[in-house]
Amino acid sequence: MSTKNIRWSSIIIGILFVIVAILAVSFPIQNIVAITWLIGIFFIANGIMEIFFRRLTKAFVGISGGWTILLGILNVIFGLLLIIFPSAGSTFIVYVFAFWFIFSSVLGIFVVTPEERTSKWYHFFSVLINIIGVIAGIILLFNPLLGALAVSFFVGVMFLLIGINYIFDAFAH
Repeated sequence: MSTKNIRWSSIIIGILFVIVAILAVSFPIQNIVAITWLIGIFFIANGIMEIFFRRLTKAFVGISGGWTILLGILNVIFGLLLIIFPSAGSTFIVYVFAFWFIFSSVLGIFVVTPEERTSKWYHFFSVLINIIGVIAGIILLFNPLLGALAVSFFVGVMFLLIGINYIFDAFAH
């Protein structure tokens, strides 16, 4: 293989993703704090956009400008709280995931999709996965540190997979 066919930018980006993945798994507490800060920054940016673009929101969606300003201010305040108090914010995020797992899984147990009606095996698998989701949510409720570690681990794994994909992409051309 000739080096002319290698995408060096993809290799560099892939290696950076792999390094970040290793750091995310190696330093899980710092990783969850960084994720909390990023979410805070996104809330602030979203709030600022809502405040400045309230007229467009009213024109396209029909929502009153006053409600949009209020929502924008609340988003900015919530974002600032996440940045100022990252430990509390991290715990809050873990609890959000816990409740999300529980509620979506309970709903998944009781709502039967058309696919599940045609296949008993699929229905059994769906119920089993949703029961695991309820159990995972309950575990997160009673052990938020485990939830923070799990979020850090999953972020690390995703970054690793993305990095590997970039590296493979570099040699595919």
